[in-house]
Amino acid sequence: MERVKSILQRRLEVVKRRKELLVLEEAKLVRLARQKKNVSSKLSKVRREKLAIMAEEARLLRALKQSSYSY
Repeated sequence: MERVKSILQRRLEVVKRRKELLVLEEAKLVRLARQKKNVSSKLSKVRREKLAIMAEEARLLRALKQSSYSY
């Protein structure tokens, strides 16, 4: 059980880091969009990916919480 938990924790760290990078990328694209640059398609792609990452993070958190209560 501990091994599964550590794998989930490592995956959660990867997901959190990726989410952090996507938030920074989104902020950069929003700034470019305000300067009237043509980034709308890339911005929508980054936002979709960020939502998918947030959903994966929620699933991992739920799995970690459930595994800690199963002892």
